[in-house]
Amino acid sequence: MRVLVFDVEGGGTGISLALRAQDEGHDLRYWMPTRAGKPRPYGDGLLEKPSEWEPSMDWADLIILTGNNKYSSPLNDYFGRSYPIFGSNIKGAELELDRGRGQEVLKRYGVPTIPFEVVSSPEEGIALIKETGKAYAMKPWGGTEDCALTYVAAEPEDGIFTLEKWKREELFKGQLMMQEKISGIEIGIAGWFGPGGWSRALEESFEHKKFLNDDLGGNTGEMGTVVRHVRRSKLFDQILDPITDYLHSINYVGDCSVNCMVDSKGTAWPLEFTMRLGWPDLNIRLEVFQNDTIQVMKDLIEGKDTLDVSTKIALGVVMAHGDFPHENDPPEKWADFPIYGVTEKNSEHIHFQQVKQGKGFAWKDGKLQRPLMMLTGGTYVAVVTGSGKTVEAAAKAAYDIAWEIKWPSNILFRTDIGKRLEAELPELQKHGFAEGMTYG
Repeated sequence: MRVLVFDVEGGGTGISLALRAQDEGHDLRYWMPTRAGKPRPYGDGLLEKPSEWEPSMDWADLIILTGNNKYSSPLNDYFGRSYPIFGSNIKGAELELDRGRGQEVLKRYGVPTIPFEVVSSPEEGIALIKETGKAYAMKPWGGTEDCALTYVAAEPEDGIFTLEKWKREELFKGQLMMQEKISGIEIGIAGWFGPGGWSRALEESFEHKKFLNDDLGGNTGEMGTVVRHVRRSKLFDQILDPITDYLHSINYVGDCSVNCMVDSKGTAWPLEFTMRLGWPDLNIRLEVFQNDTIQVMKDLIEGKDTLDVSTKIALGVVMAHGDFPHENDPPEKWADFPIYGVTEKNSEHIHFQQVKQGKGFAWKDGKLQRPLMMLTGGTYVAVVTGSGKTVEAAAKAAYDIAWEIKWPSNILFRTDIGKRLEAELPELQKHGFAEGMTYG
């Protein structure tokens, strides 16, 4: 099959999927935008990388989008002309990028939502906190995605401090959603959706977003995740199934995920949508996908569900280096580090991201050699995965491989992905969530 992977943000997130598809015999082209007018090195020497994406649209039998924001407008005409696109159209992307729209749709279809207010200035936000005495999750409103304006306050006072800081630094622009903070256990529910409805393999997930062990440090997106595929899910029944008709009405095809907070009474509160392939989520799911993912995506567009998934728990660990996650350095500073420890046995569990192929360094038979090998191309190097019947078994499988991978730099990864589920799973299962999932 001829496949175009459209790397929307240029982060190299689709590299692993593209390499695996290429190994399956598919004809791959990988497109990503330039950075400051210069081509990005991710995938160099490994994949065909055209400089323009539009000529490949008619060539491709399948077009895979890795994201849903920057190029939604240029792509919109192609959605309307029935191109074989696996990925979010504008209506789908709105659910994620415009948080208010996402909450509105959930509420319309009977899903309980967290109370929120929208403020237009720091003063309004501070006044709201003083009036209610509550802590809030503060997020951009109205279709913008500025990570600098996302903060979950632990207490009312640090919410006020943060708003004062944003005011001094002139960061506050537009409007802000002030969502009441819900305490509980975070769990995600996701499914692939197409003209035939939901794929029968539903994903329950547990993200670890903070940079350091024990959920210390700043948010990175994700440093690792635990996932399990099921056929029946109470969380799906409550959160995703109600919006089925809406997704049909907007002709959505792709991955639909909602992260939720389950409170002490057992109520699942939806936090936010992800209307695209998740990263590192897809790489972790590839650990337990058992048939050709490219064919499955093409089939889903045509209304068929052919996804075959293992029932094992999968766990993934993000491996990074350099100045990740801040990434203030020039990208080339953290490129060209040779990656060692990849073997025929462990390679299927290593999902490369910001990498390229080039001449490395190897000492063999008393001599220095310069073989072609995998090199780093940026700071977000790989996702290492493992699977097992329990969370502990999946973690051991993943970490056994993570410790085998080396490159001559400051390798960064969390060593506790999945550990918190030892305490969280029994609490969720009291309320009928994550049934049958075991920690150890």
